Amino acid sequence: MSTVLKLNQPIKKLSDILNNIIENSFPVKSVSKAVKLFIQVPLATTAHILLPSAASVLILRAVFEGYMPKALIYHIILLIMLFFILSVKVSLSSLLSSSIAYKSCKWFLDGQDSNTLPVKHSQTGDLSRQDKLNLAVIGVLAGILYYYLHKLTFIKLCGLILMPALIYLWPWLGLALTALILPLAPTTYSVGIIGLTFLSVLLKNDKFKKSLPAAIIPSILFMISAGIAAAFSVARAESLKALPLYVAYFMIFYCSSVLFRDSKTIKTVLAFLVISVMMISLLGIYQYFFVKVPTAEAWVDVKQFPELATRVYATLENPNVLGEYLGLAIPLLLGLFWASGKFRQKFLLTIVLGISTLCLVLTFSRGAWLGLAVAVLAFALIKEPKLLILLLILAILAPMFLPSVVTNRIASIGSLEDSSNAYRITIWIAALRMMKNYWLNGVGLGSTAFARVYRDYMIAGASAIHAHNLYLEVGLEMGILGLFALLWMAFRGFSEALIYVENNSKMSFVLAGIFAGLVGHLFHGLFDYVWYSPRIVMAFWMYFGMMSAIASGNLIDDMTGEKAA
Repeated sequence: MSTVLKLNQPIKKLSDILNNIIENSFPVKSVSKAVKLFIQVPLATTAHILLPSAASVLILRAVFEGYMPKALIYHIILLIMLFFILSVKVSLSSLLSSSIAYKSCKWFLDGQDSNTLPVKHSQTGDLSRQDKLNLAVIGVLAGILYYYLHKLTFIKLCGLILMPALIYLWPWLGLALTALILPLAPTTYSVGIIGLTFLSVLLKNDKFKKSLPAAIIPSILFMISAGIAAAFSVARAESLKALPLYVAYFMIFYCSSVLFRDSKTIKTVLAFLVISVMMISLLGIYQYFFVKVPTAEAWVDVKQFPELATRVYATLENPNVLGEYLGLAIPLLLGLFWASGKFRQKFLLTIVLGISTLCLVLTFSRGAWLGLAVAVLAFALIKEPKLLILLLILAILAPMFLPSVVTNRIASIGSLEDSSNAYRITIWIAALRMMKNYWLNGVGLGSTAFARVYRDYMIAGASAIHAHNLYLEVGLEMGILGLFALLWMAFRGFSEALIYVENNSKMSFVLAGIFAGLVGHLFHGLFDYVWYSPRIVMAFWMYFGMMSAIASGNLIDDMTGEKAA
């Protein structure tokens, strides 16, 4: 501790210097100024950027390509409309207050202020000459880039320029965007956003300086064991390539545990998360009823389930991965349902719960079904015992209404006649034999290291790229230290959460939902390697960080506005 205290002062000085450089940089100052102007006069600010941009594109196309008369007329009409918008001096608050969407959101949120932007300039202002010049320069540059670059490249470049500045100014935005795009976009985007968020949180340490989560030490130990496993891997090059993902897992855990203690951040992140779950669930349902995507032979025993023609996966790698994601999200939605105080909120959450649960059923992932059942049971036991009666009634009546393909799938759970179940047992036996020889530091991170060693222990030609068991896989990849760190982290996080769940605040229901989702996920891990997809692992660490933040008790109750007990 003495060494840490001695290092703290120079580190603080360095962060102050870096903050000063960043805050005075052109991108951050420009974005901050543009946001303030947009809040004061949104239409005029937008027009002062788009008019020069559209004019630049018009001139470049006229010089280098030529215009069809019809297209030229449309472009000129657009320029005229933008020209008249230049003089519209309506503030953002006035504009929103007259919109149906804003009124609907405000009504849904019990009349509370739904504006989460930290910059509050509701008064109507005017653009100075310098502001107009700066916006015009930005517009001209954007127009030139738009003309010469491919449209997708232009969008990515704009994101690359704007995103770091926006996340530095408002780190909660990074966590909210991660919650939104995690299951919808490639992992690279989520890792990039959470990396920027982590750096912003570190640089603004004084602002977010609060008690550390209970699981911080075991989580650090988990990362250290990952580094050791990569260094001594049987496939070192491949394991070292996988190591940055483990760093990203820690970053999303830390950012969640720090940022999720603010009421506006909680509200925003949960709203983005609900939207994300809704989108991916609707896509999965669309795949089943309209696209009817064929089921790969590796996903089902065709002889035992000939009628199972479609298992949905939405934007994720396979149905089991989608089931794992929804298995984490649905219990949180259940907690939000119980925490909501108004009928309109409960009604909307009931719709989202129904759609996401239907999508989970259509994955036909038996492990995900079991995980969800355990999660709902855990929620009922720790927070709402009355729910047990409803669960018992559903368990009795469900076989009467469920289609045969679902009941047959449920009946096959644990049956050795199913090739998938027999296949798993064979792999577990081989994995245990591997564990006997690689218990100290594991074989290394990633499927390549596992496959290279597994082929020497394989039984009856049952090939595999992972152990189909979370705990066996972590132990094999990272050794006994990694497995111990995971179990210790779970114990510390859950024990702290159980203490907070006992109070009667509405936020405790949200915590109970996250707790139950993580319990169900870890139970699912007994039968499958639920961390095969990096997106699911990031979701797990994000949920775990959110649970740690709420369980710490250092937050304002989002539902009541009162200090949590």
